[in-house]
Amino acid sequence: MSQKHPLRAVPDPSLELTRRDDGFVVTARWYSDTGSDEINGPDEVVIRISDEAGPEVRRHGITSAVLHRMGRQVDDMVAEFHDMPSVGAYQVMVGRYIEGRLAELAQARGATADGFEADLLAVYDDLAGRRHADPLGALATATGRTRAALSRLLDVARQHNDQEGPSRERHA
Repeated sequence: MSQKHPLRAVPDPSLELTRRDDGFVVTARWYSDTGSDEINGPDEVVIRISDEAGPEVRRHGITSAVLHRMGRQVDDMVAEFHDMPSVGAYQVMVGRYIEGRLAELAQARGATADGFEADLLAVYDDLAGRRHADPLGALATATGRTRAALSRLLDVARQHNDQEGPSRERHA
């Protein structure tokens, strides 16, 4: 006696979003409406190498760095799916700003381990000065650290500043 296996319905095209990013394609699919006002993520995410990808992309394939980058794309698609494109785009923009600013500060100090806490504090103060609603949360998301861990690092930077006086960057 054979059992019938229900076939998964072809997703409604309006419930599928796709983004392209540096040789990769990420597609998020929602198969059902939860009927809730809560934000829900997709039921399925597919990441593939695009047909136009260069040899370098093909040689390395889908790495953890690619997954991290695609995660940002999925966040943006979730926001779009829930009719909040400005919120999603803003979060992506803030995350990219934080990553870029931390890289600039690290390069300026010679990328040594000493000073990372001060870099975090400089970015935190910048976000707070721009009246970001949750600078600690934005830093946590961009750096992959918990709020508690970031609070400790920011406290270390503040203590260091209190001992040595204001940094040169604040006077610039």
